Amino acid sequence: MGPPYSGHSSVTCEEARRIARAVLSAHGVGGYDIDAVLLVVTELVSNARRHAGGTTAFRVRCKPPRAVVEVADSDPRFPVDRPSPASVPGRFGWQMVKRLAEHLDVQTGAPGGTGKTITVVCDARTADEEAAQPARGWQDVGRR
Repeated sequence: MGPPYSGHSSVTCEEARRIARAVLSAHGVGGYDIDAVLLVVTELVSNARRHAGGTTAFRVRCKPPRAVVEVADSDPRFPVDRPSPASVPGRFGWQMVKRLAEHLDVQTGAPGGTGKTITVVCDARTADEEAAQPARGWQDVGRR
């Protein structure tokens, strides 16, 4: 899947997005797919920082038409859906990640023996591959 790019325990959302964008761009991925992967990266890293003390590992790999995002943290608890009324900000990120994911896996025992690793596989088509597919928009997310 191409070379892995790892962050460190204090990777910020901005750093993670920069790394992911560089990996995806190096493989010719753009458009809707790059935006979706960057949203997944942002949600996973921000949730690790907000709820689990930060990331213990971060990695993005790409082999079009797929990209793999892995985020590890030191908290072994699985992410949970916490629905709230539309008038209350937040609490919808994990649901978005699940909708954008082609495949999603949560494993306990992150690097170092504790915590968890969340692995998300997303579409990551090149411009040529995307042009060969019917147009997609945000309304089509989850309709596979």
